[in-house]
Amino acid sequence: MINFYSKRWVYFSISIILLLAGIIGLFVNGVKLDITFSGGAKLTYSYTGKEINATEVEALVKDTLKRDATCQNAKGYETDDTSLVISLAGTKSLTTDEQDKLYDALAKKYADHKIEQGSTTNVEAAIGHRFLTRGLIAIGLAAIFIILYVTLRFSVVSGFTAALTALIALCHDIALVFFVFVLFGIPINDGFIAVVLTILGYSVNDTLVIFDRIRENKRLSGNKLPVVDLVNTSIKQSLTRTINTTLMSSAAILLVLIFGYVKGLTSIVNFALPMLIGIISGCYSSSFLAPCIWCSFKKSK
Repeated sequence: MINFYSKRWVYFSISIILLLAGIIGLFVNGVKLDITFSGGAKLTYSYTGKEINATEVEALVKDTLKRDATCQNAKGYETDDTSLVISLAGTKSLTTDEQDKLYDALAKKYADHKIEQGSTTNVEAAIGHRFLTRGLIAIGLAAIFIILYVTLRFSVVSGFTAALTALIALCHDIALVFFVFVLFGIPINDGFIAVVLTILGYSVNDTLVIFDRIRENKRLSGNKLPVVDLVNTSIKQSLTRTINTTLMSSAAILLVLIFGYVKGLTSIVNFALPMLIGIISGCYSSSFLAPCIWCSFKKSK
């Protein structure tokens, strides 16, 4: 039988290295908040012809409005029409005069592209901050209810210790998802909340499978099986199921990611990429980190 517990420091080291890389990226790149959370404006323009350079547009916006902007091109799903999306994060929205001024500057510089003004979305900073706060509260409440459930459900195997290790695994997965947003320069938006809540469900489900096997094996052995053997046996019994579930889920998300990338649907790519990393991280933390940490707690106790 494979001694998973003896390799615990390998698992711990991998997680520490990934988290440190994310922390370094956080200091280097910083955190980008989408206008959904920070407030600001988002403008969409349609055009024809060769794809417009987003970096050039960002410089044009800065010269015209004296504000930093993030620009990206998005292609339509059913047609090859291309849209230019300009996001201006900040504490103030965009006035009508500023919108007209920016449109005139774009139409003049890219006259051959036949730019047409589309939708404009303004978000007040107070609304964005309130949305962010409520999203974080939702994540916190989900984690609290998960911990309470694990504590009560697995009281026979030290429910609070199991809940604590499940919480550590959840924090590990949430941190990696957050660092994916940071390292790839993806603005933190409502998609981040959706990804985190989904990963919470995936991760805790896999963790519950592991602890359920630990509880059953403890009962079947008459509470005589050493804790290390108990953990190794439980991981082995549930590993195939966890990997198969992760592979199927990852395959579906990977197809969505490829589709979004090929079609130039940035919003889908920005959602699918962190989701894919989060699903893989959830499998890893649930199968190796959580049970090994639980076993370490039990041995020290």
